[in-house]
Amino acid sequence: MSLAVAPAAEAVTGAEWLRLAPAARAAYVSGILDAWEGLVSVQESLGSKDRAITVFADVVGCIRERPLSPADVLALVDKYTADNPGLRTKDMADIVFAVVSQACARGG
Repeated sequence: MSLAVAPAAEAVTGAEWLRLAPAARAAYVSGILDAWEGLVSVQESLGSKDRAITVFADVVGCIRERPLSPADVLALVDKYTADNPGLRTKDMADIVFAVVSQACARGG
């Protein structure tokens, strides 16, 4: 019996993000948002407060309350990466987190 092992996922930088097709960008953002939602949902169901997960709770709460759709987040991320070329070496997951955090702080 052999086990198939998935290759390690690599972080996407801002520069690589700009080269992705629009559908790939949408899928990437949706995947990040789904992952955050999943982490927070598991934490809520277990009643735990793991600090590594809690950092996403405020952002997920904002997305739930506003609501910020994946399309809304994608538009914000596209604008942010275009307006901030100095961030193109940063990981996109960090950029998405910063964008959503800023949008939530502004009220959506």
